[in-house]
Amino acid sequence: MAVLRVDCRTLLLAPLLTCLACAATTPPPGTPPPGMLARLPVGSGPTLLAISPDGARVYAAANKTLSVIDTAANRVVATLPTDPYPTGIAVTPDGRRVFITSLFSVRLLVVDTATNTQTNSIDLTTERFRGGFGRMAVSPDGSTAYVVNYGNRVLAVVDTTSGAMDVLLMNMGARDIALTPDGRTAYAAGCWSFCTPGTMQIFDPVSKRFGDRFAVGPGPYRIALSPDGTTAYTANVTDSSLSVIDLATRTVTHTVRAPVGPTGLAVSRDGAHVYVVGQTGGDLAVIDAHSLAVRTIPIGNRPRDVVVSPDGARAYVSTSSDVVVLDLQAI
Repeated sequence: MAVLRVDCRTLLLAPLLTCLACAATTPPPGTPPPGMLARLPVGSGPTLLAISPDGARVYAAANKTLSVIDTAANRVVATLPTDPYPTGIAVTPDGRRVFITSLFSVRLLVVDTATNTQTNSIDLTTERFRGGFGRMAVSPDGSTAYVVNYGNRVLAVVDTTSGAMDVLLMNMGARDIALTPDGRTAYAAGCWSFCTPGTMQIFDPVSKRFGDRFAVGPGPYRIALSPDGTTAYTANVTDSSLSVIDLATRTVTHTVRAPVGPTGLAVSRDGAHVYVVGQTGGDLAVIDAHSLAVRTIPIGNRPRDVVVSPDGARAYVSTSSDVVVLDLQAI
């Protein structure tokens, strides 16, 4: 069992440690990215991002801290202590709560956005290895959080009101999960027996049962859905690509070259653009969802995650020490 414990944590830490050790190649130190409006210090990375539904706040979960960014003023208005090494963050659809998971923690932190304070935490249990809970998706009514655990190969279905939890065994290691806009179907992306190709699996939130699996790009690390729920995108770290998946046929229709080491992924609210951050390469790719044309914006400083404002005018990119605010219309 001791050997298994080491192996599990190695798997969990591999993407984190590998990416943190990489140096971005562009731009040169001190050169601001094109269209940069602000650079906001938020603590040491890796920093994960979430944006409120109205776009008024960006939440930056850095190592041991959560920074609350006022997007109108482009400044940090609150900083809260959290667990080290964040692995997942999400805002409820009503914007009232933020949930945070961390690498070795066995709790889901809950933050009240009205007071910017931690209200409580929800216990997360595992059968084999401590921690490992990562990315999550939240139901449209905010009552349920679906949290993947790669090392333990489980999906936690958490009642965010009562704290009750079901731990469902998976036959794959999932890195990320996304819900369709109506909340009726979830898609988990990760690795089955091997990571080449990667795997996407369907989950029914009503029956709490897993459905079919199908292949996507190698080593999928992030997943995002189009606003109409017809298309999925996976950012694949093994070959630095973006898979475009038709969910009706469950097939990859296109593969797009992504920045090296893609760890951040977002889709604009109108579905017109896909944004991919490459931590190793130090770039943000802006991809036209229709033509699949790619614009590359050099960020540098090991960018990790990206969120986009509801109107599509701004992007927020986390780096190893700050959040860069970009005017997308000026690029």
